[in-house]
Amino acid sequence: MKIVIAFLIVSISFVQDSEQLQNLLNTKMHKCIECLCHARTGCYNRITCANYSINRSYWETAGSPSLPGDDPDDERSYTKCMQNENCILNTIVGYTSSFNNLDCNCDGLYDCQDMLKLHLSGDKCGEIMNQYSMDRFNNCAARNGLPRLSSNEKCKVEAEIFAIDNLTFTGNIKIEENIIISFFCLWLKGD
Repeated sequence: MKIVIAFLIVSISFVQDSEQLQNLLNTKMHKCIECLCHARTGCYNRITCANYSINRSYWETAGSPSLPGDDPDDERSYTKCMQNENCILNTIVGYTSSFNNLDCNCDGLYDCQDMLKLHLSGDKCGEIMNQYSMDRFNNCAARNGLPRLSSNEKCKVEAEIFAIDNLTFTGNIKIEENIIISFFCLWLKGD
């Protein structure tokens, strides 16, 4: 009986560890993140990107992705993750997803362009980004078959959290020339 229980505990631990990281290598997401890193650092290497743009707080906001067998609460898990390309990819996806798919360029979609702006600016992603980063992203996007980022001079996004009946929602506000064009946060309360 003790052997069966020990086997189940080990099996459950193994399953939990193996599900921590999604394999993002050689996917469209991988190409997207390559362009995020190129826009941020000027190079295509994700480990270099991690060294320049993923600090421990960023990693923790991403949910502390860890390699199989590593404990996310262990101090070494962050360092080991930043040396593993797939773990870095999962960290960037986790971080950018933590903003509830915020539409940073006000085009009505959540895509690689929004992830870029979230990666660079967090919840201030509606701000105008510098031309140099935008050009680097667009060169990489063209090379990888991804949509290019167009000018965002008239787009501002303000993320606000609304708490209604103990539920939390994120609202996106699109402001153009100081006029509210659209407001996306619809709450219909059922009877």
